[in-house]
Amino acid sequence: MSGAQLYDTIGATYTVTRRTEPRIAARIWAALGDARTILNVGAGTGSYEPSDRHVLAVEPSALMRSQRLPDAAPCLVGSAESLPFDDQSFDAAMAVSSVHHWQDPIAGLREMRRVARRVVVFTHDTSDTGWRHRFWLTRDYLPEVADLLSAGLR
Repeated sequence: MSGAQLYDTIGATYTVTRRTEPRIAARIWAALGDARTILNVGAGTGSYEPSDRHVLAVEPSALMRSQRLPDAAPCLVGSAESLPFDDQSFDAAMAVSSVHHWQDPIAGLREMRRVARRVVVFTHDTSDTGWRHRFWLTRDYLPEVADLLSAGLR
């Protein structure tokens, strides 16, 4: 199942169950440094897009794009593995908890590096089944992930 298909299936109430986690946001925004133009890859609803910078989003799931707030950054249909931008078009590219859904993560990360001078990625290791009960992100912010992994959805 592709990332877009997964989110078109499980993402119907995403904006109800997900909110910007201040600790994560602070780290991401600090890592973006002085970047003024930012590409958000696998952007979802845009929870971690900084409002004080010029952001453009790329998201493959129509359902996720439809849940973006009216004042969110513009969002294009696309995938990480084939970004439709010239080399070094952005100061930074960011991806938040989406790499594990990409068809080819290495190709996606290469594309991010190609189109941006800085790359900021927030992700977690989904292969370790024991982490889902110990890791604060899963326990406190993504409790349904354990159920998805148990059902074989990644």
